[in-house]
Amino acid sequence: MRIQFQTLLFITATVFIFPVMAAEEDTNSGEWSGSGQLGFSMTSGNSDNESLTAGLLLERESNKWVNNVNLDVVRASSDGEDTAERYTLSTRNGYKFDDDDYIYNNTRYDKDNFSGFDYTITTSFGWGHQFADTEDYKFSTEIGAGYKIEALDVDRTENTGTVAVGKLNYMRALTETMKLTEVLLVESGSDNTFMQNDLGLKFKVNGQFSVKLAHQYRYNTDPAPGKTSYDSLVSANLVYDF
Repeated sequence: MRIQFQTLLFITATVFIFPVMAAEEDTNSGEWSGSGQLGFSMTSGNSDNESLTAGLLLERESNKWVNNVNLDVVRASSDGEDTAERYTLSTRNGYKFDDDDYIYNNTRYDKDNFSGFDYTITTSFGWGHQFADTEDYKFSTEIGAGYKIEALDVDRTENTGTVAVGKLNYMRALTETMKLTEVLLVESGSDNTFMQNDLGLKFKVNGQFSVKLAHQYRYNTDPAPGKTSYDSLVSANLVYDF
């Protein structure tokens, strides 16, 4: 608990203090923008099922700094019994050397009540490169090293150690109103390798509202005892950009 509390304090500092310091040192601090998304389904009758997916993304880019905060929520129940409950908070703070290259600090906190892990926390530092950044096409990669904590539900023991971290971020406009997005994250350590791939198809409804069809795939090479290696989530969400 002490390690978790200290890490949460670090996450708080990363989210709120570092961006403020960055803004004070940058003549063009940029403005925060972002998006919120929500998906919900419910069935009743012979079976009662409910599912909820929600997300919030905040981002800012200035002459020298890039900052991101992302929160994702997944919940589901069947006949009054919870079948899924996950909360993920991730942050990124990067310092730009030029328009294409930057160094970064990423922190990811994952609380999944059905994964066999009480929580996982990963903090990493590394280098990022942006190959393309236009309205119709974006492609960037990140590579770094960090430290990861995995707390097991069974006995609350913690797997800790260094990890190699890689990330790929891709966006392509297929038409004027449709975009394809993909984000691939890999965290590889001696105890476990975690991979998450988010594939999305976004249809613009008007200037600020869109509908997004998404598929998320998560994989652990060494899952918690009694759990399978993979999880898959398909969702439809209403997205509001601001």
